[in-house]
Amino acid sequence: MDWNTFGFIKEYLPVITVVLSAFIAFISTIRHKDLERFYKNAENNLEKVIEPMYLKVKNIENIEDRQHKIELIKDFFHIYDSKKMNISKLGNRQLINKFFETESAFNQYILKFDEESLKSLFFKVRSLKYNLEKEYWRLFETIYKDYNWYKKTVDMNYLFRFFLRISFFIESTLYAVTWISFGFVLFVIFDEMSVAGGAVWVGNFKEKFLFAVLIFVLSLTTLYFSMFINFAFADDTKQKKRFIDYATAGFTYVWKKISLKIREWKEERANRKEEREQAARLEEND
Repeated sequence: MDWNTFGFIKEYLPVITVVLSAFIAFISTIRHKDLERFYKNAENNLEKVIEPMYLKVKNIENIEDRQHKIELIKDFFHIYDSKKMNISKLGNRQLINKFFETESAFNQYILKFDEESLKSLFFKVRSLKYNLEKEYWRLFETIYKDYNWYKKTVDMNYLFRFFLRISFFIESTLYAVTWISFGFVLFVIFDEMSVAGGAVWVGNFKEKFLFAVLIFVLSLTTLYFSMFINFAFADDTKQKKRFIDYATAGFTYVWKKISLKIREWKEERANRKEEREQAARLEEND
C-alpha cells in the first residue's frame, strides 16, 4: 500500500469511524422502526381482520346442512362487504384475490340460484378458508414467536439465560450445516452418476462418499445434542415444531413444508380448472 494513502487514512480515521458509526446507527434505526411498524400492523391485522374472518369461515365449513351454510355465507358477506370495509387490511395480495373470487362466486349465486353456482360458491369458500388459515398461523407464529421463550426464561438466572440463547444460536447454525452436509452427500452421489462431461469432483467414489457421510453424521449428532438440550430447558419456543420434528432433526418439519407447497399447488390447479370449466359452460350457454 502507498504510505501516503496509509497516512491519509490514519489522519482521517477518527472522522471515518464517526461517519461509519453514524451510518450503521442510521440503518439500525430504520430497521428497528420498520420492524416496529410491521409487528404493529401484523398484530392489528390478526386481531381485527384475519382472526374473526377465519373463525367465521371455519364455522361455515363445519356446517353440514346446506341451507344453514348458505345463510351463514350471506351473513359473512353482509359483515365483510368489499364496498364497506377496507379489504387491503388483509395485508396479503393472494388472500385478497381469494376473497374477491369468493365474493364474486357469492354474487353469481345470488343472481342465478342454481346448483352449479352453489357448488362453485362452496368450493371458493373452502379455498378462502384454507388461505385464511394459512395466514392466521403465519401471523400467530410471527407475533408470538418469542412468547414461550420469555415465559420459560423470565425467572431464569441471567447467566443460564445467556447460555441458552447461545445454545439456540448453535442449534440454528447446526440445522443449516446438517442440511448443507446432506446436500453434499447427494451431490457426491449424483456427481458420480453423471455421464455427460464427467464428474466434477474427481477421485475414488468410496472415499468421497464416506467423507461426505462422516460430515453429515457428525453435524447431525451435534445437532441432536443441541436440540435435546434446548427442548429439555425451553421446549418449543418458536411454537412451530413438535417432539417428532426434533427427533428427526427437522425432517418431518421440512416434509410438512413441502407437503404444504404441494397442497397449495394442487389447490391452484383445482382453482384454474374450475375457472376454465365455468368459462366453458358460460360460452356454451351463450
